[in-house]
Amino acid sequence: MGLVAGVVALNAVFVGVGYALLLPVLPASATASYAGAALLVGGAATGVGVFIAAIAGLRVGLLSLLGVALLLTAGGIAVTFIRGRTAEQAPSARLDTGGAVALAGLVCVLTLALVGGFRSSPWLDDSWGIWLPKGIALSAHALDERLFAPNGTYVFFEVPDYPLWWSTVAALGVRFAGNVDARVLDAQLGILVAAFAATVARLLWGRVRPWVLLWTLVLVVGSPELLRQTQSGGADVPLGIFVACFGLGAALWLACGDRVALVVTAACGAGAIATKTEGAPEVALVLAVALGAGAMLARPRVPALAAAGAVAFATAVPWWAWRAAHEIPSRVPLRDALDPAFLANRTGRLGESVATLGGHLLDPTEWLLLVPLLLVVSVLGWRRSRQAVWLVPAGVVALGYAFLAWAYWAAQEDLDYLLGTSAYRTVTPLALLAGVLVAPLVELLLRDREATPVEMRDTSVPVPDTGSPPRC
Repeated sequence: MGLVAGVVALNAVFVGVGYALLLPVLPASATASYAGAALLVGGAATGVGVFIAAIAGLRVGLLSLLGVALLLTAGGIAVTFIRGRTAEQAPSARLDTGGAVALAGLVCVLTLALVGGFRSSPWLDDSWGIWLPKGIALSAHALDERLFAPNGTYVFFEVPDYPLWWSTVAALGVRFAGNVDARVLDAQLGILVAAFAATVARLLWGRVRPWVLLWTLVLVVGSPELLRQTQSGGADVPLGIFVACFGLGAALWLACGDRVALVVTAACGAGAIATKTEGAPEVALVLAVALGAGAMLARPRVPALAAAGAVAFATAVPWWAWRAAHEIPSRVPLRDALDPAFLANRTGRLGESVATLGGHLLDPTEWLLLVPLLLVVSVLGWRRSRQAVWLVPAGVVALGYAFLAWAYWAAQEDLDYLLGTSAYRTVTPLALLAGVLVAPLVELLLRDREATPVEMRDTSVPVPDTGSPPRC
């Protein structure tokens, strides 16, 4: 098909599968506006399904894609037939002047990201040294242990503990394009970033005033480091997108009961776990904080969120079983990472890891102060209301930061090399998660201020506790 037609056709399949999976919960109105969410849901679910098929011995290609796509589509349609379509209406809002200006800027940035993706070759050596070669091997041999597991007979791939969602999608892109073209990776990244922005905009539309939502999205997608990594060919951007959408979807389900958000949560959680090794612990952290916050606020939707998280982790069981069967160790053995004596002998690594990771997260030339903005808004909301729930978004980012510092502390590789080659990328999920949570927090802060009587707006006067923050 060629590069452009092939990548577009593959993503059209993802959109079709995504719409089928969303069909039981999709509002009857504004269906087309959920195309971004459909692409992310379909891409995550289809990629995970084809990856599982490869574990079972099938080659990654058009036949396995067709089988998985038909199975997922049939499942979505069957659930819709049994339960029927939802009668809910999609939240709506009128675009104001400030929002229109932001939307124009957002479209310009995303257009540049898309054009740059299709016209550039990946600059990250992992893309042509790990991700794409693994994808080509999956296409030719399926998950052959001679290539993917350590052995003394054949040359095997590096980092064998990495899950293979990104390699699977790369292999499918190459098959659709008709030739081995590394630009497939960057083209797919550009499309995923556009779908990410569309998903966040749709999920928050009508719940966050347009100018707040769209200007925040401009900051997120206009962050220099995101645009730079979109042309890297690596898996860090997909991981960041999935983790951010997992967190946002969980929050919207608990606060608003948005069933589309719940499906996005399950699919993106599965996608994150299947993309990189740090995906599973990061999803687990976000899920634990979300469940804790839901329990603290006595939300009745906590069990459904727990079930969505369980579905996401269940999709990783075949990969973990395959790794265990072939004795593939983790790059950061859990036994060492939890051993106080082992960590005590390496305390010098902790300070450098904390400083380096923090420097990347807080550098405005990389992530446009997304994390500081989240911290400021969270603290302002907490000071006004004295409700600890305001600190939950900042807390989950802080926990993710602590997890990364702990992982570098326990890692066995040379620290300077490890930090220099990966720290700027591993913070991507935290930056994107912070970015998507800023807009709803600002909206809640504005609503709280508007609802507060004028005579009580003096910050020296305590505001009565009115329960949980405003709901959707």
